[in-house]
Amino acid sequence: MEKITIGLISAPELPTDVARKLLHELPGELHNNIEKSASFSIELEIDPLVGAAENVDDTIKGALKRKKDQAWDFVICLTDLPIFSGKDVVVADASISDGFAQISVPAFGSLPIRKRVRNGIVQMVKELYEPKAKNEITKRKDLFQRQFPFSTLKRKTPGNHEDNVDVRFVISPRYTGKIRLVSGMTLANRPWTALGSFQKVLALAFATGSYISIFKTPWQLSVAYSLERFVMLMVVALLSMIAWVIFAHDLWEKPTTKGDKRLRRLYNRTTFLTLGVTVLMNYFVLAGMFLGAIAIFVSPELFQAFTGLEEQPDIGYYLQLAWLVTSLGTLTGAIGAGLENESVIKDITYGYRQKRRSNEIQEGEIEARDQYVYDRNKQGSN
Repeated sequence: MEKITIGLISAPELPTDVARKLLHELPGELHNNIEKSASFSIELEIDPLVGAAENVDDTIKGALKRKKDQAWDFVICLTDLPIFSGKDVVVADASISDGFAQISVPAFGSLPIRKRVRNGIVQMVKELYEPKAKNEITKRKDLFQRQFPFSTLKRKTPGNHEDNVDVRFVISPRYTGKIRLVSGMTLANRPWTALGSFQKVLALAFATGSYISIFKTPWQLSVAYSLERFVMLMVVALLSMIAWVIFAHDLWEKPTTKGDKRLRRLYNRTTFLTLGVTVLMNYFVLAGMFLGAIAIFVSPELFQAFTGLEEQPDIGYYLQLAWLVTSLGTLTGAIGAGLENESVIKDITYGYRQKRRSNEIQEGEIEARDQYVYDRNKQGSN
């Protein structure tokens, strides 16, 4: 039986987490989908350099050197950064002659990420193993196309061996590819791990909301407000929190003379969306705290006395009061976001790769790399 060893090199954090979960099932998937007379084995390594979109050549050279040193038959890189070809969003590409392929995990979008990455790895190994087989994308729906229900996955053969790539998969239309990238990069930042991390924000917001609840006005407003006003106040509170965190900790990437505008916008959108998810989760935690406190300490008689209600207050009135106090507390809690340690905020907001990029920007190293991306994409669009 033919034995094939595949090196799987992943970037830290989310790509590595996904890769580790796939280690035991990949050999069977490869055996069933590619060659049943062959035995496949997977060796996982973690490398921060893998998939650095600003320095693709170094990534390929490093992966090929590792492939040679470890005597792998093929090497697959899982990156947590976007890959572009001109204006196209690249899901994966491969150099058949080198036995190398790379997969952009963010291009798969949000959940279920594990299944999508597994199918992507199987697809790319199949491209490397069967270079002479017919590769019309319509015949690959069982592996790749199924996980892109709202867009089309196109298979391209770059001319003149662009970037030493023989086959490339891109998302069409392009705007859905960008949406997938932003959602996928937000997922890579793992905002759910920040639940409760805004300790000073939550403490200040809860203290403020509790103090506000002493007075009758918020109680009366909670009865008088319409649903639209509650929603508007919540949106204003959330946006204020997000904007203040970005401003207070300088999280917005500013234009540079040589920087790639597209990458900068992509990272800024990711920062905003990551913060949005984090702030929204903390908002629900705060709402739960207020609802619990109100349910325990506020009797129906007290609610009627403070609001002037003639009817017996039901759960809806309690929810409205908790909703209003949460929004007012969040508005004040935005000030507390400026008191949080900057490193804590960046740990919450940025994934591994984005923190590295932020440090490189501060050191002035990113401009040359962004210029490289800009020049390469310009050539690809010509």
